[in-house]
Amino acid sequence: MPLTDFFLDYFPAYNKFRAVSMILVIAEFTFPLLAFIALNRFISSDVTENKKRKSLQLAFYITGGIALLFALMPSLFFDFLSEKDLTPLGQGIKIPNGFLDGLASDRAGLLSADAWRSFIFIALTFGALWMFLKNKLQSKYVILIVGVLIMADMWTVNKRYLNDDHFVRKSKVERPYQATSTDQQILRDTDPNFRVYNQSVSTFNDASTSYFHKSIGGYHGAKLKRYQELIENHIAKGNRAVLNMLNTKYFITPKGQAQQNPAAMGNAWFVNTVNIVANADAEIAALNGFNPATTAIVDTRFSEQIINDLDNTNASIFLTEYKPNYLKYNSNSTIDGIAIFSEIYYDKGWNAYVDGELSPHFRANYVLRGMQIPKGNHSIEFKFEPSTYKTGETISLASSIILLLLLAFVSFKEIKS
Repeated sequence: MPLTDFFLDYFPAYNKFRAVSMILVIAEFTFPLLAFIALNRFISSDVTENKKRKSLQLAFYITGGIALLFALMPSLFFDFLSEKDLTPLGQGIKIPNGFLDGLASDRAGLLSADAWRSFIFIALTFGALWMFLKNKLQSKYVILIVGVLIMADMWTVNKRYLNDDHFVRKSKVERPYQATSTDQQILRDTDPNFRVYNQSVSTFNDASTSYFHKSIGGYHGAKLKRYQELIENHIAKGNRAVLNMLNTKYFITPKGQAQQNPAAMGNAWFVNTVNIVANADAEIAALNGFNPATTAIVDTRFSEQIINDLDNTNASIFLTEYKPNYLKYNSNSTIDGIAIFSEIYYDKGWNAYVDGELSPHFRANYVLRGMQIPKGNHSIEFKFEPSTYKTGETISLASSIILLLLLAFVSFKEIKS
């Protein structure tokens, strides 16, 4: 934990990783790198033969000795049972006699087998390097032998995790889910952008709905916290006003039938009233019992973008083009108004434009986008333009160019020499 805490506290973006075990990548990279550096020095440096021999023997005694110890006595340091193994699976369920002993024995056997395997690779590598010291093998053959051993080691271990059992028919990869009659019914809707609430599956832990439709639920390991709070406080409790503002056009019932929701608000609409609240807590609380068709709930931090006279009875706004990173709307109103867009507010990348001019937009109804729209006919666009992505692309391109230039330079020097 001290190492983990150090990285969490002082290394930028490290605390954004979902699993802190990703730090093992450092070991996976540095251990082989150090090994190759050591092998290079062993073969090509001016170190005396006596020092090489002592270092090689010491390395063999340590690594080979540890592997051999685990191979011969796997139970010396481990009992191969955890507290979870010793806990009954449920009330009234009894662990069969001899089960835990057999489980521990199997695990000890796996450790012993892998330790023997490691010892063989260590011994073969030691033998190749020892023969090099005795001038019975040239360095190029040593490198070839070590390379073959590395490939054999990696290949056999990797096959445990990716093997023939993991390959499936191409048709299954291209279409992992088959559309039901309900899915086909919903897919006949020509509306370019609406959402589906599937109650026939575990709505917020199942991804199959998202294969065919834009889903209210689904699963992602890095879900927006604000949306998760909306799920817990309103969607899971059946708040129809929230489902309507999210443009939930269809419900799939627990029995798998499609029901259209006539109260769905659509992709965008003008409101007549804006309720300014003190903070985010008040904003999410105000979603209880409000009418999204007429009222918008807005945090006070965005109050400067709100106008008062909103009697926009005859105003209209509709979606004309949809892409995951681009949305286009046309609006028509006789006075300036406030429009609500049924899209998640995310200011770290999304920019709004009115007739091609960058314009401010704000958060409304806790998760959606709101925007002041001038009177008349206008084209409104939302574009996803994250500055971090552009910066990263620039750095990546520059790094690739430098790497290629260095490769070309080294190749030129080698060929010339």
